[in-house]
This record gives sequence, C-alpha cells and structure tokens, in this order.
Amino acid sequence: MSTPMTAIDFYILGHTDELARFQFACRLSEKAYGEGHQVYVHVENAEQAQRLDDLMWSYKAESFLPHNLVNEPQSAPVQIGWQDHPAHHFDVMINLSSPQPSFFSRFARVLEIVIQDETVLEQTRQHFKFYKDRGYEVTHRDLRG
Repeated sequence: MSTPMTAIDFYILGHTDELARFQFACRLSEKAYGEGHQVYVHVENAEQAQRLDDLMWSYKAESFLPHNLVNEPQSAPVQIGWQDHPAHHFDVMINLSSPQPSFFSRFARVLEIVIQDETVLEQTRQHFKFYKDRGYEVTHRDLRG
C-alpha cells in the first residue's frame, strides 16, 4: 500500500506586508485546528517564531488557538518551529520559510502563503516550480478578489 502524495495549496493574498501573511497563517491554523488537524507552522528563524507566537495569542479576541513553540516542553495542537524535522508532526504544515524544508513530504498537506512582496513572490514561485517538477498536485487559491 502506497502513502498518498502530499497535497500542496498556495494561498495568494493581495497584501504586501509580512504581518498580513502571519495573520493569514493564524487564520489557516485556526481553521485546520477547528477541523481536528494537528498544525506545524514553519518559519525562517526564532525571531519570526516568537512574533507569530505572540500574534496567535492576540490576533482574534474571540478565539483561543492552543499553540506553542516546538522547543517548549508541552505539545499543543498548533506548533511553530524553524529548525529541521519536527519529529512528531505529519498532518498539516504551513510553510513561511524559503527554501521549503526538506521534510515537507511527510505531511499530508502543505500550505504556502503568497503576498505581493518581490522577495516572497520569487521564493514562492520557486516553491511552486519545485513541487510541480516533482509531480505534486498543486492548487492555488487567489484571494486578491
């Protein structure tokens, strides 16, 4: 029996700033968690992880999103990390780093968030090409509406 291939989704936002990208990552995390998924959010470094951690506590006053940094002793349904191979995660990964982590294929789904910033656009174009060249099914959701 073969393992199903990772599904890749790109969410294209009309915004240009990193805060909008992080806020959307919070929304996606909340939605996936609400559907019963475990979520791993992969960022560039410890500073970004801390910023996203802080944002998840405050981005929406009426909700609670149980989360923590991967290096903390407890394990929440939503975790934020920046280093290699979060050993206990395999369900949904939101990728905010470049290049995409080598362990992406162990996840059932990978979500990429695109903003209208030249650096992020170039990085996510490279990610899209990487996935397509390797035969992954890639969908995109244009939310610039």
